[in-house]
Amino acid sequence: MECWTKLKSSGWVYPTAILSLYGFFANCRVAEPFLTPYLIGPHKNISEEVVTNYLFPIWTYSYLAFLFPVFLLTDFLRYKPLIMLQGLFLVTNYLLLCFAPGLAAMTFLQVNYAVVTSTEVAYFSYIYSVIPVEHYQRATGYLRSAMLTGYTFGASLGQMLISLAGLDYFYINAITLGIVSIAFLVSFWLPMPKRSLFFKGENVAAVGLQSQQEEGPLGEKKPKDPETDGDEAGCGKETTENNSKVAWFSWENVTAAGHLLWLSFKESYSSRHLIYWSLWWALATAGYVQVFNYSQLMWDHIEPSATSSIYNGGVEAVCSLVGAAAAFSVAYIKVTWVVWGELALGLFSAVGAGAVFLMAFTSSIWVCYAGYVLFKSCYMLLITITTFQIASNLSMECYALTFGINTFVALLLQTIITVTVVDEAALGLDIVTQFIIYGSYYAVISLLFLIRGSYTACMSHRHCPEDTEDKEQDSSVEVISAHNMEAVKRWRSGWRYPTTLLCIYGFFSTVKPLEPFLIPYLTGPDKNLTMEEVNNEIFPVWTYSYLCVLVPVFLLTDWLRYKPVVVFQCVMLFITTALLQWTSTVTAMQVMQFFYGVVTASEVAYFSYIYSVVDLKRYRRATSYCRSVQLLGSTVGAVLGQLVVSFDLMSYQNILVLTLVLTAIALFTSLFLPMPQQSMFFHRKSNTPAAGAQDHGVETLEARKHSRSSKISQDEGRTIEDEKNPEDDGEKELEESGSIPLELKKPIQAKTCSKVLLQLWKDFRECYSSRQLLYWSVWWAMATCGYNQTVNYVQVLWEHVEPSQNFTIYNGGVEAMSSLLSAATAYGIGFTDVRWELWGELALGGFSGLGAAALFLMTFVGNIWVCYVGYIIFKCLYMLLITIAMYQLAADLSMERYALVFGVNNFGALALQTIITSIVVDKGGLGLSIIPQFTIYASYFSAISVVFLVRGVFSVWRAQRTRGETAPSDTNKSSDLEERL
Repeated sequence: MECWTKLKSSGWVYPTAILSLYGFFANCRVAEPFLTPYLIGPHKNISEEVVTNYLFPIWTYSYLAFLFPVFLLTDFLRYKPLIMLQGLFLVTNYLLLCFAPGLAAMTFLQVNYAVVTSTEVAYFSYIYSVIPVEHYQRATGYLRSAMLTGYTFGASLGQMLISLAGLDYFYINAITLGIVSIAFLVSFWLPMPKRSLFFKGENVAAVGLQSQQEEGPLGEKKPKDPETDGDEAGCGKETTENNSKVAWFSWENVTAAGHLLWLSFKESYSSRHLIYWSLWWALATAGYVQVFNYSQLMWDHIEPSATSSIYNGGVEAVCSLVGAAAAFSVAYIKVTWVVWGELALGLFSAVGAGAVFLMAFTSSIWVCYAGYVLFKSCYMLLITITTFQIASNLSMECYALTFGINTFVALLLQTIITVTVVDEAALGLDIVTQFIIYGSYYAVISLLFLIRGSYTACMSHRHCPEDTEDKEQDSSVEVISAHNMEAVKRWRSGWRYPTTLLCIYGFFSTVKPLEPFLIPYLTGPDKNLTMEEVNNEIFPVWTYSYLCVLVPVFLLTDWLRYKPVVVFQCVMLFITTALLQWTSTVTAMQVMQFFYGVVTASEVAYFSYIYSVVDLKRYRRATSYCRSVQLLGSTVGAVLGQLVVSFDLMSYQNILVLTLVLTAIALFTSLFLPMPQQSMFFHRKSNTPAAGAQDHGVETLEARKHSRSSKISQDEGRTIEDEKNPEDDGEKELEESGSIPLELKKPIQAKTCSKVLLQLWKDFRECYSSRQLLYWSVWWAMATCGYNQTVNYVQVLWEHVEPSQNFTIYNGGVEAMSSLLSAATAYGIGFTDVRWELWGELALGGFSGLGAAALFLMTFVGNIWVCYVGYIIFKCLYMLLITIAMYQLAADLSMERYALVFGVNNFGALALQTIITSIVVDKGGLGLSIIPQFTIYASYFSAISVVFLVRGVFSVWRAQRTRGETAPSDTNKSSDLEERL
């Protein structure tokens, strides 16, 4: 009795010991690792689909509804009543599991368990209200250890009872009921706290606010005057006495608590550094809880519990031990988390994403177990670092509020994921597809924090290159945050920010793993369409819709200043993929092709956007980056599609779900693109050359630009300095000479549609007045037409040569190889030393002839590998020639006129393509089969080859003749000069 009395009067030991006992017994849930086998087994006899898509989502929705009210009620009632309530609902939970039959009872059980989880906030909050601050660290360690020990002991005990004793699931739940009943009884012995964090009464709340104001940023104490310490202590005592006069349930107490909550909220999220940590907390916790909740369903899917021995309890026990070891090791890792923490979040989140993907794609239960252990360990490690980083810089009130808000945001995100992905009222996806989405979700988190972490580390190293480790640890978080804030502002105001966002958008919008396998998907069991329907009824719709919307979208893109059309393009791409996923009729597929025609017509906004937000001198680098990520995205998509199809990792439906996730990432990224202030035609600066083409100064600038461009294009030994944009030099010359008129200095003004169309007509006539430019444009239009037809229908040819039902197809690998080789040939053109103005037309004819030969080879050789090789050769030759054509046209045109020529040439190509489609392919025309179609396409390229070979030979002969005539005249002039001398 003396020991018991001494323990109760010791201060912090007694409540810590009692709460640790409660934490042990409340978390020693022997039956929890076997919940799913119990529900879908003979005891409850509920189907796996109902458990996945109906029961478990109810817990998420109930948790979200209860969390915020319980958070406030916990502090208002001073913790102990809520801990007792949690113990009571735990007992009710296992009473329902043991003795309540039917789906309605299990539905109520999920609501009941949501109350249990929402009251967990009272567990740690209680101890902070009854012990002194100096014992916080030790008490927290004891309580966390008690929880993990209880969970590990319960999981291990459950596994041993199942595997060794062969005990029935019902008795496992009955044992758990007895253990949680002990926890409920222990909660009665907890002493009642005398205070809480927020509902302190009006006067104490005022003292709390004053104490927060006396602290520096992020909880750093300000020095006090020693002479005033005694007075302050007296004031605190007097305030405490006055507080007793304030009723606990008074309105003054509620308003003071609300005011304290608001001030704590502002202090908690005033630092950008803490916002990023809190963001990871919310994002990662949402994904972790989803994986944790549905991992048993994944295990049962891979290895059904009815037909095999399961080791869920052992796996959970190992997870708890490894997670505890990882969390414990954080205290001994000497790392400047302020600098390297965000990078660690990105790296270990990537490991977690890989573990989730491993769980989704494997068919081995042991590999799935290992992936789960790895994922949970990474999360426990990172959440410990995050908790420490946030708690070490905040007061206890602010930390409690931050904990609640971050948990609430995580639960809100989890609810959105559950509603969209899991709930049977929405998508109601199967468990494998769900885990693919969870893995993609973590991959996005990893990408965001890898970028952010790399940037933070680089900025910190740049600003503090000579600091020692001790100085880094002693430096304030706010100092580094201030440097980062300034660097972020500079980055966002420059050209790298929009370029980076557009590159991310371009990558994720072009990763389309199903695209190389579209024909097998449409003609296979998923859609069950015939080859004639796909070839003659569905695919022609894309051509017609593309032609109809191209010109309106081209003008609308410029008028809306690009960004809205970029976002609109991604929305249309999402709708296209969704139609592919959930519709199957011919009419629905035709609608899908119409939307995809809008997507391709909107591609003009992708490159036009970057030219409106970066400086002219950055055009070349920005264009190369944006083009590279597009090719990289296409290659990654093709390789990924080939891998998952070849190794049978995913069905076509699951590939489409993955594509929807990637498209959603692209859509999310596009929303952050900065809005351009100008465009090429409707909203352009008046000091551009095309804006004042009738002004003498602008004509001079245009002439200088043209002459310098021509000189550069013919110069064989130009240097890097010669490649500077001539427009910049011309403008500088005009500025120095004072020849820029006042009209050129006017701000950006929107033009009417009639003025823009009139200017476009003038530019059109001027551009195509050049015979050389006209020939290059004719080839561009004709060759692009044939290329698009070939690419659109080549999968139909492959399916004809080797049906996918009888052969392992390699469409994705072929597309990836052709993209890489095409990129290599296009890149290699930049290093060739050829006078394309002389030999270009001959090259167009010769290489077009090789392309025609490749098409004839694909058509008449009934071997799929020869067909693949012919396609790669054809695509590489086209990419080689179109690169030359684009360079030749761009060399002598301003950006506005190049955009016009680009649009007109593509429109011409599309008009030709529409004519060919309506005559050759469409069911309303000839409706030819695929072999006659490719025979026509090869003949078409042969005709292009003959025309340009003749034109090229004539151009070379005329150039040689002109050179031969000028040489004798130069000789005669020199002889006459010698005679005179």
